[in-house]
Amino acid sequence: MSEPEIIGDIIPKSLSEVDAVLRKKILQQELLNRWDKIFGAVASELELVKLEDGVLVIASQNSSVRDFVKYGAKDYVNKINAQLKQGSDFVTKIEFGRSLKPPPTVQEKPPAAEKNLPVEIELTAEEISDCEKKAANVSDAELRETVLAALLIRAKNEKWRRANQWHKCKFCDLLCPPSETVCDICKVRERDRLHKKIRRIFHDAPWTPFREVQEKILAEFPHLAQECTLDKIDAARMDLILQVAARVSYGDTTSDAAKFLVMLVRQLPREKLTPAIISRTLKEFHFNLADRPPFDEYEFRKMPRRSSRKIKKSAAQTE
Repeated sequence: MSEPEIIGDIIPKSLSEVDAVLRKKILQQELLNRWDKIFGAVASELELVKLEDGVLVIASQNSSVRDFVKYGAKDYVNKINAQLKQGSDFVTKIEFGRSLKPPPTVQEKPPAAEKNLPVEIELTAEEISDCEKKAANVSDAELRETVLAALLIRAKNEKWRRANQWHKCKFCDLLCPPSETVCDICKVRERDRLHKKIRRIFHDAPWTPFREVQEKILAEFPHLAQECTLDKIDAARMDLILQVAARVSYGDTTSDAAKFLVMLVRQLPREKLTPAIISRTLKEFHFNLADRPPFDEYEFRKMPRRSSRKIKKSAAQTE
């Protein structure tokens, strides 16, 4: 039996005139449908985070899988574009980001009732007419039916959610479950903004204690309390440390970048820096600097030579 035709094969440019958000969701769903075929044996270890401006952001908890995908990134980009048939510039780059999946909890359960949305939810004549008006802009009859079916399913989804106390996202018009204040899309954007905020705090005052940073970001991002942990703060600080270290050369102890790096690592203000602290910190951190020390400057511990003196055997050993 021949393989069924994917929706992406028949979506022309006119679909973007109807609903750009819908077109993006359809293509993302087609990508998920062909996820196993594209990524093969490592597909189960990968998670789709977002697809935006030609950049496919994925996540994985397995470092070996991340390295494997990075090595073959060009081949995977070609596979994705070939499978979705949206042109060679549809996906141009693969990057790794943070997972959207929250830590597993005992109380967390998927809404079982949402599985039967098309059967349980009925649209009014006015709601159906509204979907038909949106689909009427598509000239192709076959495509118009596909778009109308997708719009009707979307309308039923939103109607079910409103009936189950779903509410608008704090930052956009998408609906969120009662337990959330922001939608998944805005949550990704807010996480990035949170990460930049932490880096900015340490950039302006590298000696700021973690608890003080935590209080500041909790005040600005109360909807991301689970992201305001000390571990996440330390991870953002380490990202900034590595970025600054890449601009410091080995042996440099006087430049502003070198001193700023020491302040970040030791969390000390500039007036408390001493030549000894600067030298010792940069020496401990030399593998992360822009260039490494010459080979002959590495110190090797010499192993003690074996004694050439012969050990006399005891009477018991000789027997």
